[in-house]
Amino acid sequence: MGNKEILQEVTSVFKRTYPGLSAEAIICFLVALDLDTPTVGDIARAVGMTEPTAYQHLSLLTASGAGLVSLENTGDGRNLVHLTDAGNEMLSTVSHLFQQA
Repeated sequence: MGNKEILQEVTSVFKRTYPGLSAEAIICFLVALDLDTPTVGDIARAVGMTEPTAYQHLSLLTASGAGLVSLENTGDGRNLVHLTDAGNEMLSTVSHLFQQA
């Protein structure tokens, strides 16, 4: 399976499970999976967004939205991104798809 097909499968999984998520929110989630203890700023830089824009998309992934991540304000202007139980389940699902590559 090529990269295009993998991304189509991953997107399909997200759209079936969380139909209201934007492509940008899905990308932010996938980037968060690839970074070690990411901050909103780390994700913003990785995807080429401003921090406020990345925060907006990540907010769709919190408990008030999809429930895949939580945001922890560190008190020094940074927000750490943590996977929730649902986020870890999605990690397992998408990891399986990426392993098929």
